[in-house]
Amino acid sequence: MNTADELLGRLTSLDREGLAKVLAHRPDVLEEPWPRRLDVVAARLASAESLNEALLQLPMPLVQVLRAVQLCYALGRRPAPLGEVARLLGTANVESFVDDLADRALLWRDGGDVFLPEFLHRNSFQPEGLGQPVANLLGELGTLRLTKLSRALGLPHATRKPELLLELVRFFRDDERVRELFATAPGETRKLLRDMADGVPEIDGVAPAGWAFDHGFLFGTYYGSVAMPIEVALALRGPDHPLPFTPEEPAFTVTHTGTEAAEAASSAAALRLLDRVSAIVDLATAEPFPLLKDGTIGVRLVKKLAKETGGTPEEIELAIDLAAQAGLLLADEPEPPRRGRKASPPTLAPDPELARPAPALLYRLLLTTWWNPEPLEYEPDVDSLVRRAVVRLLARLDPGDAVADVDALTRLAEWHAPMLPTDDFAGHLRVALAEAELLGVVAHGAVTAAGRALLAPDKLVEVTDELVSRARTTALFGTDLTAIVPGSPDTRLTALLDRVADREAQGTATSWRFSPASVRRAFDQGATAAGLLDDLGAIAAGELPQPLVYLVNDVARRHGEAQVLDVASVVVGEPALLAELAAHRKLAKLGLRAVAPTVLTSTVDASGTLEALRGAGYAPTHHAADGTIVLPARDQAQPAMALHDPDPGELPPDPADHAARLLAAPASGPALLRGQLARAMSDRYGGRLTAKQQQLCWQLEAGLPVDVVYREDGAEPVRLVIAYPELDGDVLDVWSLEDRGYLRLELARIDLAQASTAVSFA
Repeated sequence: MNTADELLGRLTSLDREGLAKVLAHRPDVLEEPWPRRLDVVAARLASAESLNEALLQLPMPLVQVLRAVQLCYALGRRPAPLGEVARLLGTANVESFVDDLADRALLWRDGGDVFLPEFLHRNSFQPEGLGQPVANLLGELGTLRLTKLSRALGLPHATRKPELLLELVRFFRDDERVRELFATAPGETRKLLRDMADGVPEIDGVAPAGWAFDHGFLFGTYYGSVAMPIEVALALRGPDHPLPFTPEEPAFTVTHTGTEAAEAASSAAALRLLDRVSAIVDLATAEPFPLLKDGTIGVRLVKKLAKETGGTPEEIELAIDLAAQAGLLLADEPEPPRRGRKASPPTLAPDPELARPAPALLYRLLLTTWWNPEPLEYEPDVDSLVRRAVVRLLARLDPGDAVADVDALTRLAEWHAPMLPTDDFAGHLRVALAEAELLGVVAHGAVTAAGRALLAPDKLVEVTDELVSRARTTALFGTDLTAIVPGSPDTRLTALLDRVADREAQGTATSWRFSPASVRRAFDQGATAAGLLDDLGAIAAGELPQPLVYLVNDVARRHGEAQVLDVASVVVGEPALLAELAAHRKLAKLGLRAVAPTVLTSTVDASGTLEALRGAGYAPTHHAADGTIVLPARDQAQPAMALHDPDPGELPPDPADHAARLLAAPASGPALLRGQLARAMSDRYGGRLTAKQQQLCWQLEAGLPVDVVYREDGAEPVRLVIAYPELDGDVLDVWSLEDRGYLRLELARIDLAQASTAVSFA
């Protein structure tokens, strides 16, 4: 009987509450497609991937109890007696911890016996300062060496290797006999053995080890070192030296930062991040970001963007990372260069097909991307696991409470997640806290409402809508051509003011300054004086000051006073103005030449001519050859896709609902055999399947999704993407990728003739 069969027997004995506990602790087994029956649940629970993921979630005492059970198994005590597990840990209270491990399906118990899945069996215990079981070390020896060792120990005479091994293992598992023999060892040898038993199970060969080798207290290894068996180390340690066991979490001090202060800081951080992401997407639209050869963002670009947006390098790095992971920015790999030419660097630019989401939706997208990043392919994502652990730990506290001591928080997090594969837990934790602060998940060391909503996804929309709604939607306009927003500005307000003014300061209040150049920038993007004044009036807390109105109208009057056409290029304007341009020293590099009273030609292309004229203080407009005004390309794009919040069916599954469904279904069912589906469909087609139809059947049997047509009486044929079939007589039970559920399809109504080739899960 394998582990999955043993687990199935345990699962069938559980009630709904017990099964729901297992599914809640092991959510990966409920990933789509949902398991049909308990035998599928058992197979997923017993898989190496699922077990490894579950081990990463264990707190320290559960890890220590599990290791004690593993040690019992390594010492031949199978199943592990509950009392022996307690003795190894030096405590009488292990039953609750064993039950907790059983709720996670990492072991199961029958009365006082504890059973362990085969995948979790271990033969090396280096973290506990122990080596290998004596049976493993003895198994490497030949019969003559075993016979000599048996005689040295005074054991009954045996000639066959199995009998020798049995007697020797029985001797070393008797602590009293091992200690009695140890007392007869030379003094130097006893000191060496005690030192090794205290936590150094393997060392390089040393001189006083002859007696220890002769009596099986030490064994030579393949690598030239000397190893002590587990049994010898435990016997020499004695009952007063148990395995490490820390059932109580480390102490920490809670400080109250105030709920209102934390939520205000959270709102400000969220809106600041939204501003950074929006600004970065705008900049990437105008000019895609060059990436390094390895596809990462360079430090120089980060500093440049930080200067342009007014953010910090940490904010910029996080904003770019999240925007790229969320699909707002896409990497574009250039085509291979021709021979002898240098390859162009890859770039990062917005997805032209994707519409910019509303602020609250964008914030939710950034939050969930940070919380649930794409999994790494071959290793655990330590950053993601640490950030989840930190947020969950802080969320146990009352709102507004924090753990100010980062070292204490690190010790607490390490106690709750000791299996994470990292040597720098503190470094990962500091990064997680810094990112959480930038996202508004944590503020002043306390988890905010946004952070708690990550643990309760059904509340995420409500919480983030309220948080983003706290943003200021109006500005105070001064007669000195400034606009001030006390508090955190709304992203749309920020976008409008950034478009028409230059940002000067940001903190508890954000200020912008209007200038002829900044207003002209808005006109260059296609704005009109009337439209711009209407937009600014809509966000003004009062009337727009007259100096600002005069500035907008004056720039509008001058805008277009000269026209640059894409001919190669041509400048068109009033004769007096063109004469001034032609004589301007700063414009000499353009090679301007009058070909008519209202026309100048330039030796520089249109974009270069525009830049030079604007740099000299003029306000030209860019016209196409037919005379129409050319607007920036980013304003002409028409996105075809829009993001949306997850549907209710896309939220994490409810373990209790799945437990009820699974217990109501048969515990097991027949597996689909190779070729069985093709034979069944062959009967449906009168014994004739084309090569393509046979291939589709084989792909379905292999678990690949296939696009088929299903015909029902009185209804239009529907195209379905199906996978994971099971045959039940004349009915095919399949998972529908579009419906995200199981369907029962009659074989006679499945039209393989209209089916397409297999499709990707992506």
